[in-house]
Amino acid sequence: MTYFCFIESSIFGVPHMEPLVSDSLEDAVVEAEVLLKAHFSGIAAHVFLGEERVATLRKDQVRAQPALGNEDRQGGL
Repeated sequence: MTYFCFIESSIFGVPHMEPLVSDSLEDAVVEAEVLLKAHFSGIAAHVFLGEERVATLRKDQVRAQPALGNEDRQGGL
């Protein structure tokens, strides 16, 4: 069965839906986290397996990604 992600938006009334390629719940949650970070107006991501909601992520709960190359700049100073 395919996992689906619904991105809830602060500016749109209808959630954006995308199928996920993940085979496990853990991978689906990681994939949903990436999608949520990619949507500027996204406030939450809901992961479904069939008709059952199996996870919800809120924008304020997702980890921030470190800036690319930041380690190199600090190490080179």
